[in-house]
Amino acid sequence: MTESRFHQAVALTCALSLAAAVGLGARTAWFSPLPALPAADARPVGDKAAPKGPPQTAELTRTILVNDIFGLKPTAADAARSAAPPKPAEIDMELTGTVVTANPGRNVAFLREKSGKHQKPYAVGAKVKDATITSIGKNFVILSRQGREEILSMKP
Repeated sequence: MTESRFHQAVALTCALSLAAAVGLGARTAWFSPLPALPAADARPVGDKAAPKGPPQTAELTRTILVNDIFGLKPTAADAARSAAPPKPAEIDMELTGTVVTANPGRNVAFLREKSGKHQKPYAVGAKVKDATITSIGKNFVILSRQGREEILSMKP
């Protein structure tokens, strides 16, 4: 068998397989009856509920959203934080870099005194001068000083 005939045989096999799949799909779609949906109020009022089958997609979605398993609902702290953006930090430190991970408790910020050359790593909760690091993000650090939040951003 030559290479040309081999390519023709492969192309013919692919075309026949595709035609068979399309035909089977069309036959299934046109000749298979759709399952009847149960009526919402089909059961008498005094009857006990029949055992339910597996939950439907809408029911699962509702359960996920009600239980907030992904933490999508804003908390009171988030609402307060978004209401008033933090002011720029008044501290004689420079942010030289951050390392942000999937676990916010493991984020690291690298700070350096403006008068010095050496930088040090700091984690969330660490004390920096008279402030405490409350959050570390990409290119910024949120500091808590005297009950108010301040932001220290990285200079470009």
